[in-house]
Amino acid sequence: MSKTTSKREEKKSTKSRRIIYGSLREWALVSFVIVALPLVVAIIYTMSEVTNYTLKSQRVLVQTVQAAEISRAALNRLILMEQSIRQFEVLNDAAILESYQQHRNSFLEVIADLQGLSLDEAFNAQVTGLLQAESMLNQDILPSAQEEQANLANAHLKKFDQLTNQARELVVAGEQKVGVEARALSDLAGRIHEHLIFSTVISISMALLLALAFVYLLTRPIKNIALAIRHLGEEGFEQPIAIGGPKDLTELGVHLEWLRNRLNQLEYEKLQFIRTISHELKTPLATLTEGTNLLAEDVVGELNTEQQEIIQLMHMSNITLNDLIDNLLEYQRAVVSQIDLNLSTFDVDKLIERCINEYQLPLRSKNISVQSNLGITHINADYGKLEIIISNLFSNALKFSPKNGQIGISLFAQNDDVQLLIEDQGPGIAKDIEPFIFEDFYQGNSPQIWQIKGTGLGLSLVKYYLDAHKGKVELLPASNEYCGARFLLHLPQKQDTCNAAIS
Repeated sequence: MSKTTSKREEKKSTKSRRIIYGSLREWALVSFVIVALPLVVAIIYTMSEVTNYTLKSQRVLVQTVQAAEISRAALNRLILMEQSIRQFEVLNDAAILESYQQHRNSFLEVIADLQGLSLDEAFNAQVTGLLQAESMLNQDILPSAQEEQANLANAHLKKFDQLTNQARELVVAGEQKVGVEARALSDLAGRIHEHLIFSTVISISMALLLALAFVYLLTRPIKNIALAIRHLGEEGFEQPIAIGGPKDLTELGVHLEWLRNRLNQLEYEKLQFIRTISHELKTPLATLTEGTNLLAEDVVGELNTEQQEIIQLMHMSNITLNDLIDNLLEYQRAVVSQIDLNLSTFDVDKLIERCINEYQLPLRSKNISVQSNLGITHINADYGKLEIIISNLFSNALKFSPKNGQIGISLFAQNDDVQLLIEDQGPGIAKDIEPFIFEDFYQGNSPQIWQIKGTGLGLSLVKYYLDAHKGKVELLPASNEYCGARFLLHLPQKQDTCNAAIS
């Protein structure tokens, strides 16, 4: 990627980044306040309801109890008034009449206190009726009592019985009112209790929902950062990093984007170096190969046996160098560009024989035999890329095989798959490095048999091109005959033309 492209991606990621002003600490504080708000409202509501209920219960109970007590006092005053007037009728004593007047004044005061209470209309009507009846009776009694010879009619005295009955009804009504108000307060307490439970559930639910929402909002940028770091390590450096959220996390995302651009630039420079060095090595290698061939053909004169052995060694080194350079070039093409499959139908067994023939000289130098079991198998695939796959696996088996060893190649078709097994008698692959053998430039513990060390790209190219063909490679455990590496390839016999280009 060029610097211009990097700047363009950086501008694009900056535009797409959503910045939430404030630091993570400030947002945590704000979220705590907002989450606590429903609970605070519920507490205030609870206190308000309980306070109102307490005040109302105190007021209602005090008034109803007072009404009952004052009603009894009114009844007592009426009884005293009746006793006084009956005594006055018998004795005709002015002191007794004065006592009657005192009891009546006390009765009127009690009635006034009763009317001063905030009670319901029905009870007030009873109080008013009792007061009016007493007033009318008093108007009838006083003129007769003030005569020189008191003459009170029995009808007047009987009206006291009626007043007394009214007062008793008032007492009963007051006592009943205490019970009614107590039940009403109990019902109100039940409703308040239900309201408090409802408000508590609602407030706790809202607090939990808000807490979950804020946890999601605050942790999502952190998860995005973790995903971006993992993407950098596993996928590559092409996708821009844009982290939204609080200011400090956004700044961290900016630093990650800078790191991605830097790594992308380094990756680009690495691939440029591989391409340049590979092409630069091709020219002297071609000259070296041509010169080795001329010497081997005795163009400059006949060579003795020792010289022929040296020429064979040079020829083997040329093959090795050519494979290394080809792997570098193939890797550069596979990484920086789209893998386009040039599909055709051909015989896999003939391709395998051709690859084996290209390694005859190294095979003879190490006295390695090849045991092949090749059935005639057709496949629809990219001939050049499948050749690279087979050549890399075979050269890998050849490199790790000991002298006088044996390499096995088996080809067979099963269902709609072509299966190719390449196995050797080398040291094998340790369990701890099996997960890494298909990574770029991973070499593991290379043997000292060959003078030129590999690049660590052979198996990674195998994996790239197998993925492009929708195939897979499986590493089998060692067998009695082959104690080294055993690679089993699975390739579909027919390719879907829609998947001919793989990113």
